[in-house]
Amino acid sequence: VHLDLCPMVFNQATSPNMMQWLELLGVEIERAEIPFSVSTKMDNGSQCYWSTSNGISSLLAQKSNALRPSFWCVIRDILKFKTDVLGYLEYHESNPDLDQNETLGQFIQSHEYSHLFQEAYLIPICASVWTCPSQGVLGFSAFSVLSFFRNHDLFQLFGHTESFIVNGRLRSFVDKVRVELEGMGCRIKTSCAVKSMSCYGGGGYRVQEEDGLEEIYDKVILGIHAPAALKVLGDEATHEELRILGAFQYIYSDIYLHCDKRLMPQNPSAWSAWNFLGGTNRAVFVTYWLNLIQNIDSARPFLVTINPPHVPDHVLLKWCASQPIPSVAAVKAFLELDKIQGKRGIWFCGEDQGHGLQEYGLKAGKVVAQGVLGKNGDLLVNPKQMVPSWTEAGARLLVARFLNRSISIGNLILLEDGGSMLSFGNASGKRHVKSVLRVHDPMFYWKVATESDLGLADAYINGWCSFVDKKEGLLNLFLIFIANRDAHKSSSSVVSKRGWWTPMLLTAGLASAKYFLRHTSRKNSVTQTRRNISQHYDLSNDFFSLFLDKTMTYSCGIFKREDESLEESQIRKLNLLIDKAKVERDHHVLDIGSGWGSLAIEMVKQTGCKYTGITLSEEQLKYAQGKVKEAGLEDHITFLLCDYRQIPASKYDRIISCEMIEHVGHEYLDAFFTCCESHLAQDGLFVLQVRC
Repeated sequence: VHLDLCPMVFNQATSPNMMQWLELLGVEIERAEIPFSVSTKMDNGSQCYWSTSNGISSLLAQKSNALRPSFWCVIRDILKFKTDVLGYLEYHESNPDLDQNETLGQFIQSHEYSHLFQEAYLIPICASVWTCPSQGVLGFSAFSVLSFFRNHDLFQLFGHTESFIVNGRLRSFVDKVRVELEGMGCRIKTSCAVKSMSCYGGGGYRVQEEDGLEEIYDKVILGIHAPAALKVLGDEATHEELRILGAFQYIYSDIYLHCDKRLMPQNPSAWSAWNFLGGTNRAVFVTYWLNLIQNIDSARPFLVTINPPHVPDHVLLKWCASQPIPSVAAVKAFLELDKIQGKRGIWFCGEDQGHGLQEYGLKAGKVVAQGVLGKNGDLLVNPKQMVPSWTEAGARLLVARFLNRSISIGNLILLEDGGSMLSFGNASGKRHVKSVLRVHDPMFYWKVATESDLGLADAYINGWCSFVDKKEGLLNLFLIFIANRDAHKSSSSVVSKRGWWTPMLLTAGLASAKYFLRHTSRKNSVTQTRRNISQHYDLSNDFFSLFLDKTMTYSCGIFKREDESLEESQIRKLNLLIDKAKVERDHHVLDIGSGWGSLAIEMVKQTGCKYTGITLSEEQLKYAQGKVKEAGLEDHITFLLCDYRQIPASKYDRIISCEMIEHVGHEYLDAFFTCCESHLAQDGLFVLQVRC
């Protein structure tokens, strides 16, 4: 069994920078269950335990709690606590000049929370996060601790933001980082303990390793805890470095990996990923249930306990670790870090520049990297969690149910901003196709539920969703849809008989009918075709010039190299059309759908033939005539503003139509080819390019 002893747990609401980094690295993630439980002995000797693992039933795992008014007072205090904290933080953040010297104990006393609220809720959570004695948390910085509660959504007993872990354990993440760094020329030394560092020459540093080796560096980044940084600096630490780094305080813990169930809640229904257990002597400990956190399918419990009251049975491993605590002194020191950062070519970053979690360490590292490079960069702030209306929540349920029923091949993942991850199908097996769609607005669900596939297209256009993989995300989504559509077609199930993308609501059918009626009202009759073409091609020539090449060719190019320009591919395509048509000097060529005139000019320059092109766009006509005049080819080139059904009676040696047939419409294809046949001279050639 592969275990992460300190699993990296994160979510979209509290770890936006970590999530972004994992996406950039291509690291896959999976859901993680992180419920919390408390089992503590009160001062009066009574037991109190509860859990968030299974809704109200686990909250009332201790059945007597349902009849205890004091327990419901705790629930009331939790709601009051949220209101008080948000008001407190808003006031202090609006007045940054206020000092942040108030301790958590002073905050609790001033707001008169019940004793049971402190014993059964607030202190256990704080002691679990910072793995310290119960009463020690009361001396923490109120502003720092309460900010952590807000940022990590700890006010809620239920409905927490969904958490994730790295798929394949942390080793897969570390390997990705290593490959990325080595690909950029970085040299990585592992199992290499640093003993000390000292000034060298005119501004560099000599770094001495434990094995005696020495290396010289221009600048040094110390990505370690403050006490370790001071130890490495030794006597060369400045007064300011000693003062600021020395203010960070740490808790040192003994940690065991074991299988001893006695260090879990006595009531199995209260077992959670994160379990606080305390006693009358104020000795507390925390046990993590790795099976639940890391989705380990094993009857044997793998448990990690911090500071147990006795050595567990069935110990697999023991180690020691330290963790920063959010003391008032540490908060002040954090605000003064700029006084020592980079001042003599030494930079400091570590998880102590926050709350000891990976997101804070990553942010500290990014700030230092930007400082070393002399650049400014913005860190991502915690996004707001999507709060759907009741109609959007209902639509979300319908969409999830539909996708769960419909997708069995490939893997479609919906990542909600600041919220949950919904996964449908799986990407294992022969058809390993995966698409991750980020949902930015709950209107996405309403649009899909009410307008089906057309609603999905509208939601994408409106920016309510986007793809994590900008290059292939949309393609992979279509591949997933096609594979499942084909699978359902070959199935005899009821679902397949109803059609793969069956509208979820009547409104979806109505929306489809709306688009169908709009489409049928725009059938390409002679009169309507002119309107249809004008609505697209007469937007403005300046608009089309924004994304076309210099030749203004609006059809598929032919590329031979990945680094080739669009202009090169278009000129190759024009030459191929001329070659395919075998145009000669004495030929008269008809171009149905002449566009902005690039084919006309290139053809006449190469062959000296006579050319007639037709278009229904006044903007195209104006532009093409201007370009022909610039080239001095008016004697050879004629443009007509007319429909293919209204071409003046004449015969042409060659007829070319490049990606115009897409505008004809299925019901008019016979008429189109009849017109082409009637205007083609005997033994003439017709060259047609179609966009597939």
